[in-house]
Amino acid sequence: MVLRQSTFRRVMVMACVGLVLLASPALAGSEKHRKTIDQIGNRDMGGKVLGIFPTMSINSEMQLGARAAAEFEQTAKLFDDPVVADYVNRVGQKIIKNSDAKVPFHIKIVDTDEVNAFALPGGYFYVNKGLVMAADNEAELAGVMAHEISHVTARHAARMMTKAQLTQLGLFAAMILMPPVSQATAIGLQNGLGLGMNLGFLGITRDSEREADQLGLQYLWNSGYDPDAYITFFEKLKAQEKNAPSRLAGWFRTHPSTNDRMTQAQNEMTYLPSKDEYVINTSEFDKVKNRILAIDNPVKLAGADGNSKDRKRPTLKRRTNSGEDREGDEDRPSLKKDKPTLKRPGDKDGGGAESDQGRPTLKKPSDRDDRGKDTDAKDVGTKDKVGEGK
Repeated sequence: MVLRQSTFRRVMVMACVGLVLLASPALAGSEKHRKTIDQIGNRDMGGKVLGIFPTMSINSEMQLGARAAAEFEQTAKLFDDPVVADYVNRVGQKIIKNSDAKVPFHIKIVDTDEVNAFALPGGYFYVNKGLVMAADNEAELAGVMAHEISHVTARHAARMMTKAQLTQLGLFAAMILMPPVSQATAIGLQNGLGLGMNLGFLGITRDSEREADQLGLQYLWNSGYDPDAYITFFEKLKAQEKNAPSRLAGWFRTHPSTNDRMTQAQNEMTYLPSKDEYVINTSEFDKVKNRILAIDNPVKLAGADGNSKDRKRPTLKRRTNSGEDREGDEDRPSLKKDKPTLKRPGDKDGGGAESDQGRPTLKKPSDRDDRGKDTDAKDVGTKDKVGEGK
């Protein structure tokens, strides 16, 4: 049980007070981030609160996060399989390398089927096992991780806690200067603060979520992943919410997936420079999911290690000069084993076919949806349309 005055609780309370009482209007960094996308890694993130007050130091942020993480792990059940942990860590570190991160990240898996992930101040990042299983490909998993990494790179928690400290000073001054109030007024103020705190705990922070969506898409793009996966995953979860509310409760409780946010995310994608190809999936992703299933169901799935031919090949998506999408080309160049699935600008749905073990499936801009033409082809990393299959 986490103590009432624990560091973890204090971190959350201070952050929420800062959000509710000193939340600024729309983030001024929105347009700035768009104009500086070519400077990812060298941008100043979250240096000032309200444009005036310096945010707490990075060292203080890391120390606070370390204490909060230690307390969280006292009660959390971690999924400590080294293969799964190493894979998820490598996906995360790839995004971190292509982000504005100023702190090292420590990524761990939480052994729960709830679809969620969260990051504490200073780079302590927890990914639920249920999130890995809910994703259909590596790009979808990377999209959620990029969003959470963005909360840390933008120093949202540090900025909120700095605001909370400033708020405490303001409240202290107000208590001294404010005339006596009636009991009813005092109760009303207390209830109002309680409502604000509850909203803060629910993660309903429009501006911070919007900025994390924007930065998450930029980091996903900069890491070579398909930005469309960011949208398709959230839309898929939203469609599945009615079928498995308890499993998805964590994500929707802390990350409200509204149509407005999805529309804004789609708009942000228009600012991303075009690339010739994007990663959709890798062979390791399917192996890891099968490994998790085998660990959770050792008798039923004994030996399920994802070593089939189909699961060893990543799916790629590419674009050609004609602008058409074509999948499973027999004359495509041979790629090294275990390359990630790729997608290229102008690609339509579909992840491509595979005809050789160890060769990733490609999808090119001129690729046609002809998966049924190659009898040996397997649809490994098909990229879903938003809303498709719902």
